[in-house]
Amino acid sequence: MDRRHGNTIKLGLAALLVAILAAPVLAEPSGTLHFYTSMQLDAVDPLVKQFERLYPGVTVDVLYSGSVELEQRLWAEAEAGRVRADVVWAANPALFILMKERGLLARYESPHAAAVPDWLKDPDGYYIAGRVFTMGIGYNTRLVRPEDAPKSWKEFLKWGPRAAMASPLHSGTSFTALAAFVSNPDLGWAWFEEASRRGVQVLRGTGDVSRALTSGEFPVIKGVDYVIANLAAEGAPVAFIAPEEGVVAVASPLAITASSQNREAAEAFLDYIISREGQQFLVTQFFIPVRIDVSPPPGLPTADQIKALDVDYNWMAEVGPELRERFTEIFE
Repeated sequence: MDRRHGNTIKLGLAALLVAILAAPVLAEPSGTLHFYTSMQLDAVDPLVKQFERLYPGVTVDVLYSGSVELEQRLWAEAEAGRVRADVVWAANPALFILMKERGLLARYESPHAAAVPDWLKDPDGYYIAGRVFTMGIGYNTRLVRPEDAPKSWKEFLKWGPRAAMASPLHSGTSFTALAAFVSNPDLGWAWFEEASRRGVQVLRGTGDVSRALTSGEFPVIKGVDYVIANLAAEGAPVAFIAPEEGVVAVASPLAITASSQNREAAEAFLDYIISREGQQFLVTQFFIPVRIDVSPPPGLPTADQIKALDVDYNWMAEVGPELRERFTEIFE
């Protein structure tokens, strides 16, 4: 080898080494991550623990609340000057539309976002669904034979006081269902007026109606797929039906706040949830994955195969107070 050529190689390697040593080292996420969620803790806690194992320098401080109470807290904190949460994950897409409009969310496009269908993410990159779930009809298999269970939302009404649903005044999923029903010409406000006349019972939240179904207090409910699937896996006598008109599909958004004090941990947390590993874990909790390259739980569709009622989330965000007021008038 020519001596000068050898020296050139040595100098090039030396320069490369200097460049590597001089390059900034990306800090491993650390510190406390404030995480606000309306997800049930038995579903979210294992996910948080796995993230903390992957990032031992991060401690996730979880604040759980029902959807409506969580929204109230977020607006109160915003009014006071700063949303304390670094990451918010809830079941009401309209909340995230309003937070984006009011400058409360940070723009962040996860490297995993390409695997998520467009309908599950904000086109401007301010939020992305971390899970998908659906609301349909749940029934108690000890009290109702499969052939007798209601197969449509209209058949559900025939069960009158033997049927129950969660209140949209407390449940984000039920609020989305309210908007979906009202904007559907075959259901509309007439469905709720008929439900009230027939004596369909309104309980507080999703957990309340699920427990009432399991105990046999109500033979049929408006239920959530993953909740019923979890109960069935534990041995409860419950089953889920996708109504003929379509389920209520909820894209449960995940976002980093504009006021986040730990952006590195927030991005790592969002990335983990959207990653294949994170979505595969959520499948074990019976959630439909947001990624189309991850198989859904047995018997459930992929995110791009769901037959669902249409929901205009922008309209839902605009008229939310009016929807809740009218519902209250019907069931007061």
